[in-house]
Amino acid sequence: MTVFSGSTHPGKIRNHNEDVIGWDTDHKVWLVADGMGGHAHGEVASRLVKETLLQGVGQGSDLLTAVSEAHAVISATATQNSDYEGMGSTVVALEVNPLGARLVWVGDSRGYLWREGRLKLLTRDHSYLERLLAAEHITEEEARNHPRRNIVTQILGVGEAFPDETQVPLQRGDWLILCSDGLNDELTDAEIAEQLDASNDPEVAVENLIEASLSKGGRDNISVVVVQYDGEDSEQPETAGTQALELTTEIDEVNRQSLVSEYLPFLLGGAAAILVALLFWVLR
Repeated sequence: MTVFSGSTHPGKIRNHNEDVIGWDTDHKVWLVADGMGGHAHGEVASRLVKETLLQGVGQGSDLLTAVSEAHAVISATATQNSDYEGMGSTVVALEVNPLGARLVWVGDSRGYLWREGRLKLLTRDHSYLERLLAAEHITEEEARNHPRRNIVTQILGVGEAFPDETQVPLQRGDWLILCSDGLNDELTDAEIAEQLDASNDPEVAVENLIEASLSKGGRDNISVVVVQYDGEDSEQPETAGTQALELTTEIDEVNRQSLVSEYLPFLLGGAAAILVALLFWVLR
């Protein structure tokens, strides 16, 4: 049984919540979606993401295909009902499989890995700020206070969407964290890591992260899902790699010594023949 926890909060400023969280434990899939498009419409978009994605996965669709299907459903719904025109949603979806963790995302909802006291961002935001950061036009600190920090460059249901994905190996005890930007807009990665370090299980971690975000302002909806991986390691520890290297070195040394022993008589015989030929040539 996989241990996990998830929660969503409207925050301190907004009177409605356009975020949704969801999961299908049978297929080991979890998601966070952040809807956009005005009062109620964002909620419709994120709800459609959840329903379409989980239904698709449940019927055997690949995770990437299910995300693309959600994009098509939101677009079609907005086309059929003008009240929903312009609505959309981000998504970050996690699938735990024999190779580890697979993440598929569109927009600026994020996925993190927490392992042995270290936090690693696994996704890369589809946002205006991410482009500026990639081009080194601004610093991380400048990005946190940038007036266009909430502009996304891709969103499900609007224009074209090109989901990104990544696959990472896991070790037993790893935590996978999914969140909407309401978390990382309020907390730096270092502050997120601090809250995770103070949490002894996923449920406490979710509570601590949301409370910390609220204490920093809670200007947006906040959603967090934490999944603890309890399966077998899908990657070898670093020590195993070192041992393998040492073993290979030892085998190579044994082979080298064996080759020298085998061909030493021939090498000595050849050297003696050359020496005799040289002496004969000098004496002449």
